[in-house]
Amino acid sequence: MQVLQALVLKTMNQIFRSISAFIVSPIVPIVSLSVFVLGAEKFLQALPLVAFFAYLITAFVAVPIYGVMLWKQWLKWWHFAILGVLPALSLDLFGLLSSLGSEGGFITVRQHGIDLIIEGERTLAGYIYLAWRLIFYSLTGVGAGVLFWFIAHRGYARKFRGN
Repeated sequence: MQVLQALVLKTMNQIFRSISAFIVSPIVPIVSLSVFVLGAEKFLQALPLVAFFAYLITAFVAVPIYGVMLWKQWLKWWHFAILGVLPALSLDLFGLLSSLGSEGGFITVRQHGIDLIIEGERTLAGYIYLAWRLIFYSLTGVGAGVLFWFIAHRGYARKFRGN
């Protein structure tokens, strides 16, 4: 009976840590992307919208990824770092795929006075900006993934040296 109680307690503790990690770890992309979207001076204006999308992506992208990670026993910190990139890039992936197919249109996109797309064709500055944005989003995902691991699985890694 005590073994069963210990197992239930351990499982409940892990569930609590995982839920806490799902609540806390999106703060990394929320803060960094809020600054990225409108700049540091308008941080508070972007914060609610970015937080809404971050928790939406957490619910529909990160939770299923975490289920697969638990099923496959991918519980090392670097698993969380690598797979943390997927939710961070998921919102931008749709925009990236649709923008790559938009060549030949009559659209011009400028940001901060720099032409990124001129008459439907991406400029060199546009490709550099796209690469920088993807790297930035990826780093926020790595940060959120490692923070998730730290909250939810760090104790497991200390007990079992294989993780």
